[in-house]
Amino acid sequence: MSTKGFVEPVSSAANEWLEMSAFDDVKKANKKSYQEIIYNILELEPEIYNPVINIPEIIKNKIKSLADEWNLSAAKTVGLNIGVGIKWPSKGWPINRWEQLIEILKKKNLNLLLLGGPEEKELIASISERYNYAVNTGTDNSLMEFSAIIELCDVLVTADSLALHIGTALEKQIIVLFGPTSSNEIYLYGKGEKIISPKECKCYYKRFCTEKESCMEKISAQMVADSI
Repeated sequence: MSTKGFVEPVSSAANEWLEMSAFDDVKKANKKSYQEIIYNILELEPEIYNPVINIPEIIKNKIKSLADEWNLSAAKTVGLNIGVGIKWPSKGWPINRWEQLIEILKKKNLNLLLLGGPEEKELIASISERYNYAVNTGTDNSLMEFSAIIELCDVLVTADSLALHIGTALEKQIIVLFGPTSSNEIYLYGKGEKIISPKECKCYYKRFCTEKESCMEKISAQMVADSI
């Protein structure tokens, strides 16, 4: 906030970000990652470094013990982050699509871990009951425990959410599903693939979708399975 009583950019790079915050058409047209934008504002060198997360050994050991109980017998593990929380539900992939994906992946000899938070407790319990080869990793994990579970994964499938950012910090192979948010702003550090809805989003950066069929529904389970 400036002395004039309103938000005022301190440079042309900051002004670019301010305009993106105010106008959806400008944000849609943007081709820079969030990291590039912030580096430009701070006048830092363009080499973008990975985010870092340090998981305490005691937490890693706890999750490894749980993994032994989960009997992860396949060579590769795929994390399916079903949750997006309650703040921005329009970013989520429809549940029927997750179920279709789980059915496809059953034939691929993979460990499947269901990831989510407290808001997805009943949903994940229901899915793991119907598809008992998909492991319910719990929905009351701490941030570090959740991170340690993601660390078990060879591939992480997620919408634009917290799990995505944890996954990039852990240098995981990530498949990210995009609809109502900017795919260009997300930087995957060469470790993943973005699947962007083939249907243009009519509810860009809105909390709830008002369309009869959301753009996220246009991302098919087979598209995601092929990426995995």
